[in-house]
Amino acid sequence: MTDEEFFTVFPDRQYRIRKPARILVKDKQRATYYGDECLGEFLSLGPHDKNRRRIIVWRLPEGNPHFDPMRQKLMVVPMLAFADEEIADNDAVLGPILHGIMEHARASY
Repeated sequence: MTDEEFFTVFPDRQYRIRKPARILVKDKQRATYYGDECLGEFLSLGPHDKNRRRIIVWRLPEGNPHFDPMRQKLMVVPMLAFADEEIADNDAVLGPILHGIMEHARASY
């Protein structure tokens, strides 16, 4: 199920967590191949086990400056789960995790 379909089926949800998907990538020579979603972002997180990769998808709320009522705006945030961590897929858990990631990113600038 794509992210757009997920938020259409569950209109009350604002967040979703999932594993990275395989996407069609076009390189500089215009060759195409299937690669990992957000690969560059995950590589920037340092050495890690590939099985720990997760993506949090956030549907932007109406008060956000990038909100467009005619089109869903989705923000994709890559993260690494701890080796034995099981993350619940509900807004009460994912909201604070995403907020913490964004606060940490803002503090590091």
